[in-house]
Amino acid sequence: MLDDNPNFDVAISFLAKDEPIANDLYTELSRSLNVFYFPNKQENLAGTDGMESMRKPFLSDSRVMVVLYRDSWGKTRWTAIEETAIKDACFNGNWNRLFFVALDRTSPLPKWLPEYHVRYNWEDFGMDQIVGAIKARVVDNGGRPAPLTPRRRAEILNADEQYRFDKSRMGSPEGIARILRNVKQLFTEIEKQCDEVNSQGDLQIRYESDFREGQVHQSCMLTDNRVGMTLSWFQEYGNVLDDSGLIVHEYNSRILFHSEVSHLMLTTKPNRISETKYEPELSRAREYGWKKRGSSTEFLTSSGLAARCVVQFIDLVDRYSTGKVRRPSL
Repeated sequence: MLDDNPNFDVAISFLAKDEPIANDLYTELSRSLNVFYFPNKQENLAGTDGMESMRKPFLSDSRVMVVLYRDSWGKTRWTAIEETAIKDACFNGNWNRLFFVALDRTSPLPKWLPEYHVRYNWEDFGMDQIVGAIKARVVDNGGRPAPLTPRRRAEILNADEQYRFDKSRMGSPEGIARILRNVKQLFTEIEKQCDEVNSQGDLQIRYESDFREGQVHQSCMLTDNRVGMTLSWFQEYGNVLDDSGLIVHEYNSRILFHSEVSHLMLTTKPNRISETKYEPELSRAREYGWKKRGSSTEFLTSSGLAARCVVQFIDLVDRYSTGKVRRPSL
């Protein structure tokens, strides 16, 4: 049941990868509303019962519960806790508190969400309309948006400036060292996830990583002896990030690992059929991760990017098997 005088007008639940969207939404809403938004979850709840502190705003201490939804929401540690609290609140008769935003059209909606419940597609409405609709829902639930005060505007400005400063430090020696640790972690996580796939026996993915500090290129290579994929971290100068980045290439045939070049030869030259670029990113929680080049609405941890790349490789195998990938000529 909703508290008589809740501390928050809005509580936002989101996946780590959607933090950029959540932060923009928080910034807009917090100009006139009190918003529960914790990008670094438990770390911001020091001295409290973290699980209960994450449950209460959704269960009874906010007028509106906003879910930024895609398929993996509710399956991570914190969103699972938040989902349970949101379901408990809704099943207790508080469906009018739930504001459900679908971030993509492909994710199947939760089975517990009634078909009649109003939900918003991010692609159709965008930020401005969704912010207006949330404010209206807050009013319907007894809230009163307040005018933006100079003090609050200064707080927002200070937070934004501090984030920009911390982001500029990614090119410092300490920042570059953290990025390289992330590259190494990414390769290690890819190998781990390939091992999990291989253990099931449905597909056998061979891999080789070549990570040596000081190299211009760091690489991780995948193949099933029919198609190949490479992930390459390129950094021309060890002390700057200019023109650096992570590049993912797909190939339409087997590729040779570095350790095989001296004693094996391919009868056909693999053709590169796709290229995807990623670059280092800093979350509002000051976690180093990745984003697709040109994207401003996504944040990927190394584990998340590893999963995406392994899934992409399995999709490549499927496309090859079904004739959707043109095979190299002899």
